[in-house]
Amino acid sequence: MNKTLKKWLGYQFSSGGSVGGDYVQFQREMRADLKKQAKALGLEVVRFNKNHYEFSAVLKNPTTEKFVYVSISDVRHWQDEWARKTLYRRMAHEIDWSGGGNHFGAWEQIGELAAQLAA
Repeated sequence: MNKTLKKWLGYQFSSGGSVGGDYVQFQREMRADLKKQAKALGLEVVRFNKNHYEFSAVLKNPTTEKFVYVSISDVRHWQDEWARKTLYRRMAHEIDWSGGGNHFGAWEQIGELAAQLAA
């Protein structure tokens, strides 16, 4: 388990109408981790959508031109679900939000799982 993931497991995030500094830091670190996972497998992060205590991203395999959507659930609810049950699915194109069927996997394997769909 990488140190970024380990740092945030079990963490109780702040809550409110505006995102707290703790979530902003978490999101920044998770974005960097996603980029690292993607790059190691030949994928690019082409979009990163910051949301209210959750985020999503679009990954691309530049060789196959295939896209994968990745999303985590609200981190304030369902303790650590974002780490255990990260959503990912194939996309027909970069802005295909309906996409293919939903799949779920562990955050620490999301790069590998996305690479399989984008192969």
